Amino acid sequence: MLWLSRLFRRTKQDAQLDSELRFHIEQQTADNIAAGMTPNEARRRALAQFGGLEYIKEETRDARGTQFIDSLLQDIRFALRMLRKSPGFTVVAVLTLALGIGANTAIFSLIDAWMIKPLPYPQPNLLMVFSTEQMRGGWTSHELSHGDFYDFQRLNHSFAQLAAWAGWDYNLTGDGPPVFLDGGLVSWNFFDTLGAKPMLGRTFLPDEDRPGAPHVAVISEGLWKSRFGSDPHIIGRRVTIDDQSYAIVGVMPGTFQYPLMGISNLWVPLALTDANRSDRSQRGLQAFGRLKSGVTEKEAAAECATISASIAKRYPRTNAEISWTISPMWYEISLEEGLGPMIVFLCVVGLILLIACANVSTLMLARAARRTKEFAVRGALGATKPRLIRQLLTETALLFLMGGAAGILVGQAGVSWIESLIPGHTRGFIVNYGHVKLDVTTLCFTLCTALACAFIFGMAPALANSKLDVNHVLKEVSAQSSAGKKPARLAQTVVTVEVALAVVVLVATVLLVKSFLVAMRLGPGFNSSNLAVAQLELPATKYTRGSQFRDFAENALSNLRALPRVSSVGVASGLPFGGFGKMVRIRVPGRPLPQPGEEPAAQFTSVSPDYFSAMQIPLLKGRAFADADAPGNAPVGIINQELSRRFWPHQDPIGQKIEFGPQHSALTIVGVVGNVMMEHLRASPEPQMYVPLAQFPSPTLGFALRTFGKSAGFASEAREAIWHVDKDQPVSVDRMKTLMAVVDTANRVIARLMAVLGVLATLLSTIGIFGVMANAVAQRTNEIGIRMALGAAPGRVMRSVLFRGLKLASIGIVFGAAGALATTRLFQSMLYQVSPDDPWTFVGVSAAFAAISVLACYIPARRAMKVDPMVALRYE
Repeated sequence: MLWLSRLFRRTKQDAQLDSELRFHIEQQTADNIAAGMTPNEARRRALAQFGGLEYIKEETRDARGTQFIDSLLQDIRFALRMLRKSPGFTVVAVLTLALGIGANTAIFSLIDAWMIKPLPYPQPNLLMVFSTEQMRGGWTSHELSHGDFYDFQRLNHSFAQLAAWAGWDYNLTGDGPPVFLDGGLVSWNFFDTLGAKPMLGRTFLPDEDRPGAPHVAVISEGLWKSRFGSDPHIIGRRVTIDDQSYAIVGVMPGTFQYPLMGISNLWVPLALTDANRSDRSQRGLQAFGRLKSGVTEKEAAAECATISASIAKRYPRTNAEISWTISPMWYEISLEEGLGPMIVFLCVVGLILLIACANVSTLMLARAARRTKEFAVRGALGATKPRLIRQLLTETALLFLMGGAAGILVGQAGVSWIESLIPGHTRGFIVNYGHVKLDVTTLCFTLCTALACAFIFGMAPALANSKLDVNHVLKEVSAQSSAGKKPARLAQTVVTVEVALAVVVLVATVLLVKSFLVAMRLGPGFNSSNLAVAQLELPATKYTRGSQFRDFAENALSNLRALPRVSSVGVASGLPFGGFGKMVRIRVPGRPLPQPGEEPAAQFTSVSPDYFSAMQIPLLKGRAFADADAPGNAPVGIINQELSRRFWPHQDPIGQKIEFGPQHSALTIVGVVGNVMMEHLRASPEPQMYVPLAQFPSPTLGFALRTFGKSAGFASEAREAIWHVDKDQPVSVDRMKTLMAVVDTANRVIARLMAVLGVLATLLSTIGIFGVMANAVAQRTNEIGIRMALGAAPGRVMRSVLFRGLKLASIGIVFGAAGALATTRLFQSMLYQVSPDDPWTFVGVSAAFAAISVLACYIPARRAMKVDPMVALRYE
């Protein structure tokens, strides 16, 4: 309290102390006059009796314990004057720190918003997500069977509430054009378990989560505003969802989000039948729960294992070797949000901050070397070593705080840029449940980072200048010669370390960018140029038979072919990057049966005869589908190159039989096509099999339209063509490249961000080499002048300077390459068809840094070559 009082009431306290001293002096003067002295003599005696007033003031402040504040304020004023006196040094140091601290602030802001902040639910630490583990196969999944979930809900004693959900897509019709909505089927207590409250109306009731109950729905605030114009009387209003009437009972606020479900706009009850609730063959539910008060995660996990073991004994056919596990919801969301890339980014920007701080540290060492006599004089006048250290640390702290303030601006710009790279409808990378902003947490992080770096990197210059031999320094003629060799060696060590760190960052950058470019070069397996897609799902209440699916597809194809800008069109049950993929178990007749749970699987897609030509997927063997592959004829199929490689590596698969699905339906292979990426660009090819849509109709349809000409207005033309078949059918129309860009957002952001960080690290290390070499040349001006006066050729002087710089850089490159070899394996999973120890990358980065080092040393070397011997000898 005394320190705070001294800090904010300093003027008033000084005035009070002066008044008190004047009172005592006047009293003593009056006593001296009463003793017979003249007024002048009386005042002189009073002042002599008291001693030095300034000394008394300092003793009084020391007694109060506030002298520290005065000396600190004095140090701050002096530090500001010194920084203002060297504007070039200050600007360069602040900008360097702004880049390093700003990069850390930006990445920390993202991590804080997506992973560190508590989930926006009450007591989020009690929320647990369920998973299942297959002990033999080693796989883990969040999907549970209906029977397992309801058994656990009945048997457990650890959870206050358990909720289940399944992602779902809905067709919303009426009140405007039909639209396709993302949403979920949820148990009645889904929102209650999370602790989420609606902004209007209510959530579901237990009786509404039963078959035959009145159809009700909860919608998002975004849907309420965009579709229903923020109707205040929305509660109770009836809407048509999947061709059935639903009553809206609640509106969730825009801040509500369940990231594991994705971006949702509509929720309806699960309403499972008794047969569904006992089914253990299908695993389509995901579940989470809220622990009871006082129950730990470890206790709940033990109960999960016990219950899953008892269920496995009762139902060995479906649950053998399957165990339940739980994990905190915040952890699962962190994985969903991209925990791996974020940790890599945080490590990279941490290295960049070290490089920036190393740069500033070398600048401070050089500047401190030029101030050696100043500190020697201050030491001779009585300044103690702690006071000198505190003075230098105060200057450093001010410098780093200024860099931190500028870093906040850089960080805000970085956050805005990163968010601009991420489409708002992106799935599978970032589902942000809170807007990224520089809040108090981020500001505290920036402040602590700046102060910590100031202390760590400011201590070396401070200690170097607090241990001076005052007599020796004051006897030296040259201020530069008094600097000694230790600061120079320390600066060289620092720049070597920062080159090593920059090599690590640049190697990581090149590997990740190279991986991204490899994925782009290999392509998805089809031609995405001038390719549009129209996707839809026929409602089960209106389309109940396979013949209806076929009729709809044929009529829509006929209308789409008639569009003037369509050159070819095909249809499939699921398009690449469209989200309607389907997997089936497969086996080859006559071969040994695999163990349960280990059956191979393949993507299963029904396509029209012209699908491969519209997508421009190459036919490698056999034939494509024809109109003759119709219902009633022998089932046929086409497989991709990967499935052919796995089952018939040394045979021709044409004419072979393959069985699929739970009924072991058989078909004959008539063709082999190239591999197609269905969900991710950076993935290993998966087995795929195609069947004729006429023989295997599907309610999910994706039309591939090869177009020419301008794309403006094409989406509305495609929708109108399909609406001529069914005016109430929602259709999603996009360019294929748009879908690919959304799916590949994570890789695109990682590549661009790493490229920027790599350039930043290279730039900072280049500045560091240049600074050290420029300072070394400046300190050797006398030596260089004498050598040239004695006949040394300018070229030889330049080679000497270049050799010294290259020596430092080479040591840093060697250690950096060794560090990169050890660290790149940590993010090997983020690389695609690129080895973490790719020799060309290491050689290229090393050669690039050698060239950069030569360039950074060239300017100081050229300056040294042009030194006039007469000027150098009079340098002081």
